[in-house]
Amino acid sequence: MLDKIVKIFGWVVIGVSALIGILFFVQDAKTLEAALETMKDMPSDMKILEVEKTADSWGGLVLNVSIGLFILCAVIAVGFAIYKFVMDAIDSPKSAIKPAIALGAVVLLVIISYSLASDAIPTFLGSDNFEITAGTSKWVETSLYGMYILFLITVLALVYTEVSRIWR
Repeated sequence: MLDKIVKIFGWVVIGVSALIGILFFVQDAKTLEAALETMKDMPSDMKILEVEKTADSWGGLVLNVSIGLFILCAVIAVGFAIYKFVMDAIDSPKSAIKPAIALGAVVLLVIISYSLASDAIPTFLGSDNFEITAGTSKWVETSLYGMYILFLITVLALVYTEVSRIWR
C-alpha cells in the first residue's frame, strides 16, 4: 500500500514539474520577448537596469513552484521514513536498532558541527548586500563543518577499504 502511494506521488510530482516547465516556456517566453523588445532603443545603462528587473521577475513562477515542490517532497520523504521506522519498530523491535544508531550518528554529527561553528558574521566583498544574522551564519558554518566531517569519514573509509584489500 505504501509503495503505491509513493509511486503515485512521484508521478504527480513529475506531472506538475512538466506542466510548470511547459507553462514557463510557452507563457513566460512571450513575456520575456516583449520585455526585451521594449528595451531595444534604451541607452546601455538603463538597459542594464531593465534587464536585471526583467530577469528577477521572469522565472518567479518556476522558482516558487520548484521551492514548494522541494519542500513538499522533503516533508513527505521524512514523513514516510518516520512512518516506516515506527511500523518496523512495532513489528520487529530488533530491526529498529540499526536505523536508530544511524539517526543517533546524524544527531551526533549535527551536535559536533554546531559546537564547532561560530556565530561571527563574515565580512567579504558584497557582504553588505546580504541580510546575514548571527544565527544564519552559525547554521551555515554548522552545515559546512558537517560536510567536512562527512568528507573526512568518506576518505578514511576509502583508504581503509583499499589498505584492507592489500592484506587479504
